[in-house]
Amino acid sequence: MATWTHTEGDGYYYNHMTLTGNAQNIKEYLENQGGFTQAAIIGIIANAEHESYLNPGQGEHGKDMSNQYGKGLWMWTPARTKIISYANNQGANWYDGDVQMDYAMISFPDGWITSQSYPYTWYQYTQLTDIYEATRCFFYNFERGTWHDELDEYAQFWNETLYGSTPPLPPDPPDPPDPEEEDEMRWLAMFMSKMIR
Repeated sequence: MATWTHTEGDGYYYNHMTLTGNAQNIKEYLENQGGFTQAAIIGIIANAEHESYLNPGQGEHGKDMSNQYGKGLWMWTPARTKIISYANNQGANWYDGDVQMDYAMISFPDGWITSQSYPYTWYQYTQLTDIYEATRCFFYNFERGTWHDELDEYAQFWNETLYGSTPPLPPDPPDPPDPEEEDEMRWLAMFMSKMIR
């Protein structure tokens, strides 16, 4: 059982550094499941931040936590027949992150609809290797809303935060020598060679 941070409500706004522990929980859960590439994991996490700020207690904004609207990490809608029903059957709270991860493993493949832009099955999604393609694919094939460009930023942020920073660029090659300095060096080398003889 992982330790999750959550706040029940529909008016919470977090930035991505606030719930880093929750992002780490998602990463570890998916890695333990096996079969997910790094890009697929990042796509799932980026979409969770977009949907819920990574807060498993999040409700859909402005809906007064009504069970007919979305709730949870991926804003399952309607919550009453999805995450709440599942949690009740498990004898657990709907806002428990571990319960939501277990439900995600059922709901992601079941709710997956292949889009024209991203014609990947759920299994093919799990094997993607580009974090941006994975983020967009998950959005269009599972979340299915209006795309927001910050999802790409979330993907980049979580890839660097959870898997290490982007490799540094190679160093710049040294500047070519100044022709005047090169002439002086040549003259000096010739002079020294004559002195040594």
